[in-house]
Amino acid sequence: MSTLVYGSQSIDFVNLPKAHGEAVFAGAYRTEVSDFVVTEDLGFEPAGTGPHLWVLIRKRGISTEEATSRLAQVAKTSHKDLGYAGKKDTRAVATQWISLPETAVIEEGVIDESLEVLRLTRNQRKLKIGQLAGNRFEIRLRGSVVGDLEERIQSIATKGVPNYFGLQRFGRSGSNLETARRLARRDPTGRQRLHPKDGMAASAARSAGFNAIVAARLRQSRWLEVMMGDAVALAGRGSNFMVSDSELESVRQRIVTGDLNPTAPMAGRKTKTSIEQAAFESSILKIDPELFTWMTGVFRNEERRAVRFLPMQLEAEVSGHTLELSFWLPKGSFATALFNELGNLQEAHARAST
Repeated sequence: MSTLVYGSQSIDFVNLPKAHGEAVFAGAYRTEVSDFVVTEDLGFEPAGTGPHLWVLIRKRGISTEEATSRLAQVAKTSHKDLGYAGKKDTRAVATQWISLPETAVIEEGVIDESLEVLRLTRNQRKLKIGQLAGNRFEIRLRGSVVGDLEERIQSIATKGVPNYFGLQRFGRSGSNLETARRLARRDPTGRQRLHPKDGMAASAARSAGFNAIVAARLRQSRWLEVMMGDAVALAGRGSNFMVSDSELESVRQRIVTGDLNPTAPMAGRKTKTSIEQAAFESSILKIDPELFTWMTGVFRNEERRAVRFLPMQLEAEVSGHTLELSFWLPKGSFATALFNELGNLQEAHARAST
């Protein structure tokens, strides 16, 4: 039985509702490491001066954790003193910034077959999680066109994609979600202080609930619907606000243009939206009473997350049995959620989910 469920609802991409209809491409991704290229976009340039050494690395087929571990060893510094804005895909060619302490000793050049330092500079502060604007993707999908691909790409570019969390959020074979359930059984009301090592499990539980709510909005044809009192977010930013009666029509127009997005919660005891929206969302979250009770004990305040993202600079080109995609996504969005709107694509080197 699959562990990727919230209550009785599957949160596997294969079973989540889509926004744009039937598959237009059938095939696989990550057939080769070079098929998945990610380039981090901080949204700013390092200052060039300061006590912290910043290095731009390119890693190939290894995780960010492994890359930083190797960097720390080469630079003769502690792994805990390194900083990064976000973890990048393991089975990929990824370029990202890493910060090191002033005492680090490192040079530009190849470290090994999987890691290279491309650039050195300095900054006043250590790089922190979330300190980025987004990521640029160059993706190669292998398979066949089975529908109107051009129309689908246009539809995705103008209307956006459901902002589902990707399967990597839930861990190998859903291990993070299973850990959350074990924690919930041990501490049903979530009153015990969460150990830092259990942070990924708690995040997986909240992400599963979020996916379930987005799926419910799609099934009820209210994915991008907004009512008075609903919480909406500025596109590409974390800030959100509740819609007043006088703002409702302009907010709806700004959702059409992509300037604003409806939101759904990362669960917590205290809601940040209207009574009506909160009631709908809690009715979905309560389909998994075990996780719901635990999450709302662990987290005092909910967080709001956009229910869609709009890929920028989306381009597609077909050559034989290969589809080349390029696009930019805001931080926190998953490229695999975009793939899901093209078809039920399989990861060639997928982690088991059953």
